[in-house]
Amino acid sequence: MRKVLVVDDEKWIRRGLIQLIPWERFGLELAGEAADGQDGYELALAVKPDLLFLDMRMPGLDGKELLAKLHRELPELITIVVSGYSDFEYTKEAIRHRAFDYLLKPVKKEELSAVLEKAIAELEQRAERRSAAAFETGGAEGDWLRVALTKRAGGEAADEGEAKPPADWTEGECVVFVAQEDAFRNETPDGAVLAEAVRGRLAQSRAFHFGGDWSFALTPGPDGRAELVGAVGSRRLLAGELDRLLAEIRACLGEAAGAECSLGASRAASLRPRDLQAACRAAREALGSRRLGEAGRLVLAGGDARPEAADLPPYPQDREAALLLALQMGGEQAVYEQFRQFLAAIASDEATVEGMQRSAAMLVHSIEKQLQRSGTSLENACGRSPLAYSELLRQRNDRASAGELFEREILPGALAQGSRAGGKQGERLVREIQRLVEAHYDQALSIQQIAESRFVNADYLSRLFKKTTGHTFVDYLTDYRIHKSIELMKIPAYKNYEIAQMVGYDDYRYFSQIFKKKTGKTIGEYRGRTECASR
Repeated sequence: MRKVLVVDDEKWIRRGLIQLIPWERFGLELAGEAADGQDGYELALAVKPDLLFLDMRMPGLDGKELLAKLHRELPELITIVVSGYSDFEYTKEAIRHRAFDYLLKPVKKEELSAVLEKAIAELEQRAERRSAAAFETGGAEGDWLRVALTKRAGGEAADEGEAKPPADWTEGECVVFVAQEDAFRNETPDGAVLAEAVRGRLAQSRAFHFGGDWSFALTPGPDGRAELVGAVGSRRLLAGELDRLLAEIRACLGEAAGAECSLGASRAASLRPRDLQAACRAAREALGSRRLGEAGRLVLAGGDARPEAADLPPYPQDREAALLLALQMGGEQAVYEQFRQFLAAIASDEATVEGMQRSAAMLVHSIEKQLQRSGTSLENACGRSPLAYSELLRQRNDRASAGELFEREILPGALAQGSRAGGKQGERLVREIQRLVEAHYDQALSIQQIAESRFVNADYLSRLFKKTTGHTFVDYLTDYRIHKSIELMKIPAYKNYEIAQMVGYDDYRYFSQIFKKKTGKTIGEYRGRTECASR
């Protein structure tokens, strides 16, 4: 049974979610629930759940902070964020902290089941990858590093058996490094072949590093990423000598791959699998801090070269809004132009690889939400879920490949699906607004208010209304009010100022001006003519 933890400060939401989860169908059990982030953090460390349902807005330790802490402590935890439409900007912060997926309140049973199916599939795939890695490497006599990096944490048992290094490994200090090509390629050299080539090169230079007393291991990325992961061990890894060795490894990899490579390295770690896994994550994070304008870098975890968050380009909300509006409007040229401006903002030379990847993933989820409001989704449009695209973006560490993924798959699919769904959806929305005017013409109405209530862009809605009806919203509302006022003027008992108020005008003088502009007559002239005609 897989364990589930629910963290939300509203008890009725926790209870409702727990009742909705099909526990037996997915083989799940409730490990606990918490009403705030701090309790949730402590409970998660104690029960080590497989799945976490998390509200983003909570007192004290909020969802974003809790996600960041749990990402460090329980990196394999699958987190599903639960939030409202109004919190979606906040929810995008969860995506930046590697939330698996999200649900919008009120949670619908079918949407919950769909997200759970994806989460369970991901857990099963992880288990299969761990089993395959252990089988392929042949245990202790095979690729011990790959086994150690894929072994699931589970107490002392995870530190025994096949995950141990070979007997001739030089004991002392160990550093883990991750190497990736600076520019993503769809077809990369075989990782095992690269590893063998680098091993041969390093064997020739063994005597020139650490007096020849050191060990080395190299394996393809343990979870299918286009990268190589390695470990260097020696009695004492002096910083200057270690830098020279890592630089040589980086150069060897680049030469063997025929492409420029960068390398991120951890601090010294023990050989226990859970410590090696933590060191591998630290090396990846260091590599992710490489600025896009740099190539062939050696980046050390915790080094001064890692940029502070305040130094990085902010997420371009205005560019995102302009792109989403262009997608709503369906103009292909405008969509690609706005996307290139967005990409330039998130992928400048000063941006980091990780920053670009996370910002691009945030855009994917924003496009998904817009498509959902039109009754469709990215999976319908492009054949992949937002989660799948987020994973693909994590593998793209340069501006060109990230942009290509959007321009070849995501944007064309969103445009095509949006135009199919958007036409019918737009017509329904305009008819709904017309009915709203007919029912509430006596109240204060604005296109901005209506747009906000339906979670669409006001400019887009205004243009859609005019395109569909031939009138601006203000003209349509005014014409309808004047039409209703004319009907009321046929009743002699109503005074002019009363009619003005009955059709939504508190200012009688303004109403009389509008009436004359629309009919060509003053109210008195119109009512006088009507009274004469009735005699």
